[in-house]
Formats: sequence, structure tokens, C-alpha cells
Amino acid sequence: MFKTLPLWANIMIGYGISLVLVVAGMLSSGLSNMRETIEIAERAELKQQAETMLSAVARETRMAEAMSALLANMPEVQQRFAEDDRDWLREQLVPAYKVLEKDYGARQFQFHRPPATSWLRLHKPEKFGDDLSSFRHSVVNTNAKQTPTRGLETGVAGLGARGIVPVFHLGRHLGSLEFGMSFGQAFFDEIKAKRGLDAGLHIQRKDGFQTFAATFPEKAPLLKTGLFDRVMQGEDHYSTSQLGNTPVAIYATRVLDYSGAPLGVLEVAMDRSHYLALLKRSSANAWTIGFLALLLGLAGALLTAQRLNKRIRTVVDGVNQVAAGDLTRPILDDGSDEIGVLAKAAEGMRRQLHDLVASMEQNAAQVLQAAQEITASVDNQAATSSEMSSSVSEITSTMEELSASSSQIAENSESVVNIANRTFENAQSGADAMQVMVDYMRDIRQDNQDSIQEILNLGQKSKEISKVMEIINTVADQTKLIAFNAALEASSAGEAGRRFGVVAAEIRRLADNVTQSTGEIETKVNEIQDSISRLVVTSEKGAKGIEEGMQASGRTAERLNGLVEDASQSADSAQQISLSTQQQKTASKQVVTALREIVSASSNTAEAIRRISTISREMATLSSSLKQEVEVFTLNSEAGEATPAANAGH
Repeated sequence: MFKTLPLWANIMIGYGISLVLVVAGMLSSGLSNMRETIEIAERAELKQQAETMLSAVARETRMAEAMSALLANMPEVQQRFAEDDRDWLREQLVPAYKVLEKDYGARQFQFHRPPATSWLRLHKPEKFGDDLSSFRHSVVNTNAKQTPTRGLETGVAGLGARGIVPVFHLGRHLGSLEFGMSFGQAFFDEIKAKRGLDAGLHIQRKDGFQTFAATFPEKAPLLKTGLFDRVMQGEDHYSTSQLGNTPVAIYATRVLDYSGAPLGVLEVAMDRSHYLALLKRSSANAWTIGFLALLLGLAGALLTAQRLNKRIRTVVDGVNQVAAGDLTRPILDDGSDEIGVLAKAAEGMRRQLHDLVASMEQNAAQVLQAAQEITASVDNQAATSSEMSSSVSEITSTMEELSASSSQIAENSESVVNIANRTFENAQSGADAMQVMVDYMRDIRQDNQDSIQEILNLGQKSKEISKVMEIINTVADQTKLIAFNAALEASSAGEAGRRFGVVAAEIRRLADNVTQSTGEIETKVNEIQDSISRLVVTSEKGAKGIEEGMQASGRTAERLNGLVEDASQSADSAQQISLSTQQQKTASKQVVTALREIVSASSNTAEAIRRISTISREMATLSSSLKQEVEVFTLNSEAGEATPAANAGH
């Protein structure tokens, strides 16, 4: 989350934010649900109270209808009403009405003639004969349908709970009888006294709503009058407000008249302080529990983070030790989670690095020792090669003098010259074949320089030196053979060939020296090859090149054999025509050519030896540097003790 903070802080922040969000979400959801539950409970309770009030009104109208029906079915009352005996009815019923008014809340008691003419008002006996049909539609309805009617209706005296029944006498409809029960401010005051509720009824007029009765302060509606229109359409309304300092829940529903038409709006208000107190206590408890849960969660997160941080720190310390070169201490963790997997991977890396460094240190020591041995051998070989080159130069000078003398003698015999020419051509072919071999060997050296490391050149050069030594040995053997033949010819020539015999003996002695030097060179080369045998890796292309060089050497040998045959023919011809000097001339040329090749090969050998010496010194330097770099790592836990690889190297 925050790259600059430690892991435990990131975990704590993440856990903390998550817990805060979860706790806040749960608390908000719980409190919201509780508020919704309280609203539902308040709405249900207020609805029940409103329905109870409307039921009380319905009971009043039913009582009014029942009393009306009782009197309307008394024969004496029917007869007096039919006879228009108003006085008798007044005298008989006014006392009873007074009792009903006093004890049972009766407010109206009157007879009507159809359609709605007041015939007798027992609550106002002196007033009668007025037509009520313009506003007393319940009376008109009862007389028209000749069926009972009960419910609320507005009259001269205001809104009343009325019960009206038709009156008959001997099957003839006479009119109607009506009782009106108490329904006004007293009704709402009684509701407040008994139930602790505030209520109000607002009647719809042409110019708006008018409060019929209410227990609210100033008798004013609690709701905006704009909401009354929606309530009149049948949509009950619930809301909360304040009555002074008291929080209240308000419920509004419409009130229907006797015909089922909307008459007005009934408002019921209930003190909701106890609900709010319950909500407040529940909210406080919920926040307390949430805070404790948050603290416990953070404590658990802290313990978890500290444990993870300790394990990660162990792995990091182990990796830092490896980075510092200490490969002796294992990186341990017994967990099977991601940290455990990381620790196991780091420990595997440490072990592999430990083995690799130990192997590198041992190999570096061995390479350094081998390079030092090669350098010493190459230095010795360089000195020997220089000596051999000087000797061969002296032999070459002598043979050139001998060749000059032989040329003067060879001019006397044309046949010997022809044989010598063929011998020269064969020798030239041999030289060409040898040149091909040298070219092949040079191609091998070039290919090896491009495909393998510089160290392989050392092995190749040593092999080239061996090949050159073989050539030198071959040439030396041929030189001795020629010298031997020359000595035979010199002895046959008598006194004239004595000097030539001396030269032949000197040539044979020089050939022996060359053979001896070559043997020493071969010994040194073998020592070099033994020293570098552990380092030379022969590639397929190098092997192919060597094979081609060997094939070229074979072809050279074949041509040289032809040269021997020609030389033999020259010897036969010389015996026949006593022209032994021609053989000596040919032999001298062969020796000179061979010696020149030896000089050239010696130069190449010296150059190769110098190159080998340079490479071996570079190897020694690189091996020493590698050993110093590897010694940076500690492979043994005991301080000051040399590592096994280091001991092996020394």
C-alpha cells in the first residue's frame, strides 16, 4: 500500500481501513434497519390508533342507528307520528332524550318528513318545519331508499355521528327518525386523556380544509395542506415532526362520510421520545461494540503483522548474509506458506552458490598451477628452439657450399641432370604437399581461434610442433641416407671423392645432431602437451582439420617415396656411368631444401612458443584474479579457517 512504510504498518493500515469500513457498514446498516423498524412500528401503532378512533366513531353511529330503530319500531310512536301528534311525542320523549344526552352523549334526536323536512327536534322542540334537503343528504337518502343510514355528516349543528332509520305505520312510510351522537372536541380530548395521543380532524371545504376538532396547540394542522390532497385520494401519510420540544410521529388518513365519500383528514400524533431513546441507547451500544471489535481486530492484525515481519526479516537477513559473501549460515523457516516457500528457495540458492564457489575456487587453483607449469615448460622450449635454429642455420650454410660444388660436377652428365630434374620435380611436389598440409593446419588454427577460447591454440600449436618435428626427423633420416650414399660414391671415386666424403660425413653428423635436437624438442613438446592436456578441448572442426593435415602428410610421404625411387634410379645410373656427382648434387639440393624448411618450421615453432607463453601468462593472471574474487566468499563457519577449496588450491 505504502512502499516507504514497513510491512506491519501496511498490514495495520489495511486491516484498520477494512475493519473501519466493515464496522461502519454494519453499524450503519444496523442503525438504518433499526430506524426503519422504529418507523414501521410507529406507523403500525399510529395506524392502529387511527383505526381505533374510526372504529369508535363507527360504534357511535351504530348506537345512534340502534336507538333510532328502537323508537321507530314502537307502535305508539309510529301511530303518534302518523297522526302528527307532535305534542304527545315531545312530552313522552323529551325526558328520555335528556337522559340520553346526559349519560350517553346524544346530541340530536328528531323526526323528518320526506324528503328531509324537520318535523320534531327533541333537542330543540321549539324549532321545526324547516327543509333540510339541501344539506342533509343522509336524511334524503334514507327517505328515498327507505333503508337505514349511518355515518358522519355535516348539518346545521356541525359534523355529527348520525344513525337514521325509516318510520312506517301499517306499512306506510311516514318519514325518518334520527339520533346524533357526540362527536366533537370532547371526543378528541377524551382520546388524548385516555391514550396520550394528539389527534385532529380537518374537514374539506370549498375554500380548503377547516379544523373540526383537535388537541394540537393552536388547533393548527401538523401537515402541510398540500399533503391533504394526497391523503384524500387514499394515500395514508407518515412523517415525524416536533410539537414544541416533543418529537412526534404523525399519521394521517382520510375519513369517509355516511356514503363512503372522502369527508376530511384525520391526523394522529404520538410522542416518539421512548423510541428515540431506545435508538440512542442501541446506537451507543452498537458503536461501543464496533469500537471494541475494531480494537480486537487491530490487535489481531498487529500480532499477525509482527509474526510475518519477524519471519520476513529472518529471510532478508539470510539473503543479506549471502550478498555479503557469508555462505555458511542456512536460511531457515518452518512455514509452508508463501514466506516458507521463499525461505526454501533462498536456502536452495545459498547451497547452490556455496557449491559453485567451492568448485570455482578449486578449479581456479588447479588452472593457476597448470598455467605456471606450462609457462615454465614453454620458456625451456623457447631456449631449446633458439639453439636448434642456430644449428640448422650453420648446417644450411655448409650445405649451400656443398650444393655449389656439386653443381659444377653435375654439369658433366646429361642423364644425371635429367634424373636430378625428375627428383627435383618430385621434391617440389613433396614441398607443395607439405605446403598444403601447412595451409590446412593454419586453417585449423584460424577456425579454432574463431570457435573456441584462446587456450585451445596452445594445444593446437603443440600438435603443430609435433608435426614439424616428424617432418624434421623424416628429412634428417633422408639426409643421413643421402649422406650415406654420398659416402659410398666418394669411396668409389677414390682420391677425387675424398673431399666429398668428408662433406658427406659432416652432413650425416649434422643430421644426427638435428635428430638429437628434434628428440629433445619432441620431449619438451610432450611435456607441454602433458601440462596442457587438462585444458585442451578438441572440437569436431579441429579434429577434421587435423585429419586433413594427416592426409596431406600422407600424400607428401608418397611423393617423397617417389623421390627416393628416383634417387635410387640416379644411384644405378651413377654406378653405370660413374656419375656419382650427379647424385650428390641432387642430394645436396634436397638437404638444402629440407634445411630451409626446418628453418622456416623453427621460426614458426618459436612464434608459436612465444604465443603459448603469452597465453599461459594471461591464464595465470586470470586464474589468480579469479581465485582472489572467489576468496571473498566464506565457505566455512569457523573464523580464520581456510575453505576446503582454498586448501586444495594451495
